[in-house]
Amino acid sequence: MRIVVLGARGSIGGAVVRRARLAGHQIRAVVRPSSGTGGFPTGTEVVQRDLLSKESVVEAARGTDVVVHAANAPYPEWPRLVPRLAENALAAAEAAGAILAFPGNVYVYGLPQTRPVTEDHPQEPHTQKGNLRLAVEQRFLQAHRDGRIRLVLPRYPDFYGPGVMNELFRPIFEGALAGEPCRWPLDADAPHEFILIDDAAEAMLKLINTPAAHGRPVHVPGPNPTTARKFIRLVYAAAGSREPTIRVIGRGAFWFAGLFNRFVRSAFEMAYLFDHPVLLDGSRYGELMGSAYPATPYEEGIRRTMEWFRSHRATS
Repeated sequence: MRIVVLGARGSIGGAVVRRARLAGHQIRAVVRPSSGTGGFPTGTEVVQRDLLSKESVVEAARGTDVVVHAANAPYPEWPRLVPRLAENALAAAEAAGAILAFPGNVYVYGLPQTRPVTEDHPQEPHTQKGNLRLAVEQRFLQAHRDGRIRLVLPRYPDFYGPGVMNELFRPIFEGALAGEPCRWPLDADAPHEFILIDDAAEAMLKLINTPAAHGRPVHVPGPNPTTARKFIRLVYAAAGSREPTIRVIGRGAFWFAGLFNRFVRSAFEMAYLFDHPVLLDGSRYGELMGSAYPATPYEEGIRRTMEWFRSHRATS
């Protein structure tokens, strides 16, 4: 397949590039003009494009079979950028006659009414970001129903893994390497699940190759629910560090920090996910694929992630 990845510098975009090249696909990695072109697997075509320009994105996707919309934006910029990025990805897939693959998340559900959550759970987001994601998904699903594109829509829990440098996971792995405390929002003992970024990419590629999965959301959970405390302990053990000190950030402290930090202020509305987590049911994936979703055990995924962080620290 000829696959174009929009936002190839991001965590899921980068993982799709790696897994797709490993599988022998032709890959065009689209990065922003301010980004360099190095660091991708051998044989990857790397192009610099303005992802906010519809014409530029359509041109980048010309001649491809699959458009992976992995472009994202910082939380504070979501209202301005998320709809534009999505509209440009849709236009590119339609112009190319390509499958559109979009990595979904749990924001569209709002507070969970069941545990685990299946794909037919009510979609009642109570946050701005949840409503933005829901609007994007509905736009894409309608385009699929109208025959304009074929849509692949996996929904994932939180990503971790090589290249995932967000403000949730980076301090944990860096703290473990330094033997320093780390932090976690609200409740370190609430059930939670995480998916290795490479598993997420592998599942997406398999769903792309499964026509029965097109045009409907498909959950891809982590290997099993755990807790942040257990996960963090595994991280510190992988680093050869002592028992971690976890500084749990309460809701009040979270809100107060947002008074001084734009990113934290924008993230605060999603705090409910840390004490009212959404856990995903993966039955539909198994029914469609005839096999279980990719689920690297936490111990192995954390070991591989720690190796990446060690290497990253050594070369930074």
